Order: sequence, then C-alpha cells, then structure tokens
Amino acid sequence: MNLTRLLDVRTWPDLATEAVLRVGGRLHGLEPPSDLPAEVRQRVTVRWPRAYHWPSYAKGGDQLRELLRRRVRLVSAQLPQPYRGTILTEFEVDGRVHKVAFNVADYPEQLDAECTRESVVTFKFQYRREGYGQLPVVPAGYLPASPMLYDLLGYLRRAKDRRPSLFDVYGRFSLEFSPGVRGDALRHLGRTALFRFHGGDRMVRYSRYLREIARSKICIDLPGQGPFCFRLVEYLAVGSCVVAMPHGTSLQTPLVDGVHLAYCQDGPPDLIRRCRVLLEDPSRRRAMEVAAREFFDRYLHRDRLSAYYLTTVLAAAGEA
Repeated sequence: MNLTRLLDVRTWPDLATEAVLRVGGRLHGLEPPSDLPAEVRQRVTVRWPRAYHWPSYAKGGDQLRELLRRRVRLVSAQLPQPYRGTILTEFEVDGRVHKVAFNVADYPEQLDAECTRESVVTFKFQYRREGYGQLPVVPAGYLPASPMLYDLLGYLRRAKDRRPSLFDVYGRFSLEFSPGVRGDALRHLGRTALFRFHGGDRMVRYSRYLREIARSKICIDLPGQGPFCFRLVEYLAVGSCVVAMPHGTSLQTPLVDGVHLAYCQDGPPDLIRRCRVLLEDPSRRRAMEVAAREFFDRYLHRDRLSAYYLTTVLAAAGEA
C-alpha cells in the first residue's frame, strides 16, 4: 500500500469501512452455481508463468491465475514469455500439454501471429468485434480492477437495491488514458444543469468508488487505453444503469444496446441526452439494472469466466 495514502487521515474512514465490508463479504460470499463438470479438476493442470513479459500485466495476470486456481490444480513454472501483450501458459489435459495464450493487450489489433499458431487457443480481452478471420482467437471477457469487488459485492448490491440514490449520474476517470475523449465528456457532464453529476478526474480509494457506484442512478462508461475499461465490469456487477460510448470490441457474449446498457452515438451531447431520458424513466432504468447484473453473473463472474476458459480449451484441444 502507498505509505503517503496510508498516512493521509482523509483515507482512514475509507480504510475502516473497507475492512468491515471485506470481512463481511468473506463470511457471506455471493457465488453463482458452478456449471463445470467435477472431473475437470482431476483432468487438468495449469502451468502459469512465474514472471510476466511486462510488469503492467501483473494485476490482470494474477486475477486470471487465481480464478483458475479456484477450479483446477495450478502450478508456477518457468515458462518463456516472448510475446508482448500476451501471457503464455500451458494446460495439461489427461497428460497432454497444450499452449494457451491470454492476450491482455489494450489494443484490439495487437495480436502476434506466431503466438496464435503455436497456441491451441488465444483468449483476447480487447476482442475486435469483427473477429480475426480463421485464427483460433476467442473473446476473453473482461476483469474488474481488483478482486476486492467480490468481497464487497453482497454489500454493494444490497446498497443498490435498498438505499436511496445519492447521485443522478456518476463517473470517475483518470485523464492518463484517452484524455481527449474522457476530458471532453467530463467537461460536458460537469457543466450540464439537466442533472447532478458526481465524479470527475479525481481518483478515490477503490472501495469508496465502488460504494459511490452503488448509490448512483446512472454510471458512465468511457474508453481507457482500449475500448473496454474495468469500470464496465464493476458497473455490471453491482447492477448499474450504464450509458457508454460504443466499444467496437466484444465480450464472449455481446452486450445488447437498450438491454444491458445504453450506447450514445454522437459524443457528449448524446451522452447527456441519453442520461436525461433514462433519469425520467425509472422503470426502464430498473430493467437495465436487472439485466446488467444477470449478464455479469452469467458471463463475467470469475467462476463463470474460469469455466468458460476451461471448457473452451478442452474443446479446442479435442479433449472435451
């Protein structure tokens, strides 16, 4: 933890609240039922690299490692990592070893042809909507910024469902990534008199940000370094009404405009218009909140993602 932040008395209330909620979350877990055959645990061993090609991969890479460890035997191994933007692993199925790639690059076009040729399947996180031709590349879904989301998820959903909203429209975005798009959207949102906007470009502690999501009527999704951003996953998990810029990328099951979220088409003016329309229609907002949460539970929850990865590898390797 950053020592400066720890010594800042302004963070102490957030730290205290976070500690209580994380303990409560572990005692009252929110896990969907598993649909993975029990024998998979006996059949599969995953070899995970001890070190990544690039330090920035560690946060997402460690989440992937741990969600797979919850399902099957996983061991650390000294695996070469020659491909930028990719975590190269080995899945041993019934004694046969298959290379499996997780492309974590933020750019939909970034894909190494040699890596895809030597891997039985490549999971691509920023998966281009039109696909990659005949290459064995499939959407990887997407991850939250931190697994802390799962410790707080029960509380966040109860707060969303039972407590009054504090904010009409919400969004916090660092201007380190996509500063043009994000900055323009934040300026328009901050100036509008049509609703109360909360957020901006000042970052807060992760647990506080999650609690703010749960108390907001509408949450704004803007691109980061790539079209998808971890905020989208967190919004869906809590069960938010999301207004987003069009992604151009796809999850393993596509999000549907008007069902799971609302896409704006013409930049900040349309973003504000769609927020205003949804604020005036609570029943439609609620339907989108329910659909968003169901989408997360069915496709993006860590236990669903791990089952999806394992069944996809088994099918690609002819081991199903």
